[in-house]
Amino acid sequence: DQTVAISVCDITRPMPSKTLLPVILEELGQVPDENISILIATGTHRPNDQDELTEMLGESVVKRYRIVNHSAFDDDNLTYLGDVEPQLQVWMNIHWVIADVRITTGFVEPHFFAGFSGGPKMVAPGLAAFETIMELHSFNLISDPQSTWGITKGNPVHDEIRQIANQTGVDFSVDVTINNNKEITSVH
Repeated sequence: DQTVAISVCDITRPMPSKTLLPVILEELGQVPDENISILIATGTHRPNDQDELTEMLGESVVKRYRIVNHSAFDDDNLTYLGDVEPQLQVWMNIHWVIADVRITTGFVEPHFFAGFSGGPKMVAPGLAAFETIMELHSFNLISDPQSTWGITKGNPVHDEIRQIANQTGVDFSVDVTINNNKEITSVH
C-alpha cells in the first residue's frame, strides 16, 4: 500500500530519464502502478507538455504512470514544512511530502553557485514553492564566496538545499554523469 514519488528533471536539463527511469521502475515492480507518481522537478520553469514528457520519459512510462508537473506557484499543491536555518521557510510539493517513499534522479555537473547539480537540488529548488526558491537564490546566499562551482561543504546555498532534502526525507537517490551525447558515463 505504500506510495512512491520519483523526482525527475524537466525538459531544460539533459538528463537521460528515458534510460534511467525504466530500470528504477522495474526495481519497483512490486508496487502497483497507481501508487507511483513521477514528479517533474520544474522549479520555477513552465510545465512540460505531453510531447516533451514523452521525449523525456518515454511513451510507455507516460502512458503507465501518473506524471505531475510541479508548479512552484500552485498553493493548492504546496505544503509548509517549517523553517531551516537561517529562517528559510520551506514550502514543498504536497505529492512529494505525502509519499511513503521518495526517490530523486538527476545528473551531476558543476553549478555556478550551488556547487553541483543533482542530488538534493531535485527536491529544492526542483519541488519547492516560488518563495522558497527565491530565498535559495537570494543575494545573501549567492554572494557568499563559498557559493561557487564545486563547493558543497560550507556553501550556504548547497547547505540550505541539503537541509531541505533532509527535512523532507529522501529514501534513495540515483545520480548520473553524462557525456556530450547525453549518454550515461557513471551511476551513483
